[in-house]
Amino acid sequence: MHDEALLVARLFLGIPFIVWGALKLRGGEAKLVPMLAALGLPDATFLAYLVGFCEFVGGVAVTVGYPVRTVGILLGLWCLLTGYAAHRSDINQLLAHVAMAGGFFLLAATGAGALALFGGAPTGWFAYLP
Repeated sequence: MHDEALLVARLFLGIPFIVWGALKLRGGEAKLVPMLAALGLPDATFLAYLVGFCEFVGGVAVTVGYPVRTVGILLGLWCLLTGYAAHRSDINQLLAHVAMAGGFFLLAATGAGALALFGGAPTGWFAYLP
């Protein structure tokens, strides 16, 4: 039951990031560019596509369960950063980002479980990756 629960948690955390990343890569970056430019960041269009790519790849990594510890920490920090930078004036959105961060940090602490790519324990060259 433990491994099945981890699989469900990975799906609930990973699939939204896959969708959000794909939407940004397919033209949704137009909504993100003005916000990034308003923050004073250089080349906002490139950064918007980079955000979409990172969200997509991170979501896929969480969903398949490898490297879930590294990606869990990175996406948890990402949720805290974006929650503060973009949603600090909306307490509901900020708390939603904090909750997602907690889920990612918990996933990083527990690991992917046996129902993951490589069964949660990679071998060969992949064993050296975090």
